[in-house]
Amino acid sequence: MTHVQEIAPKDTALPCGLGGGVCAELSAQAVDALAASARLERVSAGRVLWRDDGPPGMVGLLVSGYLRLQRFSREGRRQILNLSVPGDLFGHEAERRAEYTLEAATDATLCRFDRRTFERLAREDHSLRRALYRHNSRNLDRLRWLTWTIAALRPEERIAGFLLNATAFMPVQRLPDGTALLTLAIGRRDMADLLATSVETICRVLKGLERDGLIRLIDSNHLHLRDETALALRAGQTAPGAAMTLVNTPTLPGLPN
Repeated sequence: MTHVQEIAPKDTALPCGLGGGVCAELSAQAVDALAASARLERVSAGRVLWRDDGPPGMVGLLVSGYLRLQRFSREGRRQILNLSVPGDLFGHEAERRAEYTLEAATDATLCRFDRRTFERLAREDHSLRRALYRHNSRNLDRLRWLTWTIAALRPEERIAGFLLNATAFMPVQRLPDGTALLTLAIGRRDMADLLATSVETICRVLKGLERDGLIRLIDSNHLHLRDETALALRAGQTAPGAAMTLVNTPTLPGLPN
């Protein structure tokens, strides 16, 4: 059975020791400048980092765990707009109204930076500006994928596509026979609110995929992907990975692959 792997420290000045993701794109001078004000913070699942009616409360890098960007309707209905995964920046937008609530979807470790230092470097250091541009481009790709998924696909297709895409950003163990064991690091309520469906629909679709031999449900958080090609066809893809992925993040040391 799979488990969440810790990110292996690298030779870097940052206290998280990450050295990958966005940080891998920075100059040594930028890393040193950020490290001078950086500090690690561990937060529990459900911790609100900021709300949609105020500015981002902090800027930093997600080291481990997952964060959810979400909005609530007037009636209290929630929509998850995106997930932040290890290696992602957060709060780097200008200090204005955030328009979304940022909350820890799981226990998480953050590498926080001093905002004034970060904004000064963003103005002066071309490597950080380039990294921000690429990071924002990846976020746009995620939003395009979600928009297409919610607007064009049936619930079964959305869920099948999510399972395939989750192998890129959640713990996965590849087996000798070519199949894979996947850990769903977020709960089914979060999956439902991300994919604009219901928990009941997710349960029904997963049982149907198991009945058809595409997956095997081990427990509520672990499943065996038995036929990713057939799963891709259920997702409206021609092959695994053919569609735009939810997360297109740079390779991070120590993350499962």
